[in-house]
Amino acid sequence: MFSYSLNSLIVFCEVARQKSFSRAAETLFMTQPGVSNHIAQLEEQVGCILLKRAKGAVELTKEGRAIYKYADRILQKATELEEVIKSSKDNPFPRLRIGTTPVYSSLIMPHIINSFQSAYPQVVVQLDVGSSRELEKKLSQRDKDIVIVANPGITSKFQALSLAKEELVVITPKDHGLSGKDAVTIDDLANYPLILREDGSATRKLVLSSLKAKNINVSVLIEVQSTDFIKEWVLQGRGVSVVIRRAISAREKNSFGVIPFKDPLFLEIAMLCHKSMCHDPWIQRFTRQVKNFNFAQ
Repeated sequence: MFSYSLNSLIVFCEVARQKSFSRAAETLFMTQPGVSNHIAQLEEQVGCILLKRAKGAVELTKEGRAIYKYADRILQKATELEEVIKSSKDNPFPRLRIGTTPVYSSLIMPHIINSFQSAYPQVVVQLDVGSSRELEKKLSQRDKDIVIVANPGITSKFQALSLAKEELVVITPKDHGLSGKDAVTIDDLANYPLILREDGSATRKLVLSSLKAKNINVSVLIEVQSTDFIKEWVLQGRGVSVVIRRAISAREKNSFGVIPFKDPLFLEIAMLCHKSMCHDPWIQRFTRQVKNFNFAQ
């Protein structure tokens, strides 16, 4: 068994944060003697003085600072465990709220979700589709449990699992002037109207930033969420577009010119979840399912 009480650690951390026995007692809805008893018990258990009174305030001793650093981590994990337990009690039928981009929602997620629900049929999966930036915002606001996005922003809130690198290609009608090229440069896009995904799309951001780096201004003809709509407009000769190579099926290659960039452009695909929820058993099981998927197929 552990040589300390979790309740005493909670009281100790609160006294350390408040720098006061009385304010800690108020926050914890305890009496001040009760707080003092917990601190005395913890100090006896660890074998050293953890707190000292100085000039009307409470300060950590050297040993207290060392214990506090670990006690705070333990309480964070205990709080996360409480969230998982509460979630399990509140939701007798487990639910996973997942978000991903339009191409992945049609080409990747059906396979992963089908495999996951075959193994765990009791889990209700809600799949939402949006731009990478929009989905990261929803994850940050706790509106999503898991998101699979491109070029995610770096934040200490999220745990990220790298999944794949997706190559960007230019698509044109078969009879287009660029179609016969082995490769194109970003400069080549300057001569044609661009059909792009909406604001918040990682593809759009990368293409426009690459153009901006070359001081190239382009005419963006239309901004849409649907990759299928983009492909239809390209086929009608309204403009050219940039999509991930995976978005063009083997059958569609007969209708499109699919041209890589001479200096390749890639999107980094990652799965994100809140660090506070990464130990949720259903998130862990879904993560294992994602890891087992062959993204190169």
